[in-house]
Amino acid sequence: VQNRSKEYLEQFPLDTLDMVGELTSDGTRYALLQTSDGLVHKVVIGNYIGQNEGRIVQINETSVDVEELVADGVGAFYKRPASIGLGE
Repeated sequence: VQNRSKEYLEQFPLDTLDMVGELTSDGTRYALLQTSDGLVHKVVIGNYIGQNEGRIVQINETSVDVEELVADGVGAFYKRPASIGLGE
């Protein structure tokens, strides 16, 4: 696990984040994620979200695809796909 500052959305469990939209500006696609406190955050591919080193790998009109790094219980980690759907 790399040495980096935590991003704001890493304090929230993935299942508490809701995708409320997506937009493209100057060729960059953003997803709009709403936290349980009602605030909406703009994220891009490469941002980290969730509490398991989740990294956004794809954004489309209906979902944000995330790859999480999860401990396997014996000292190693594996990548697990996750997704946040629009309006879930």
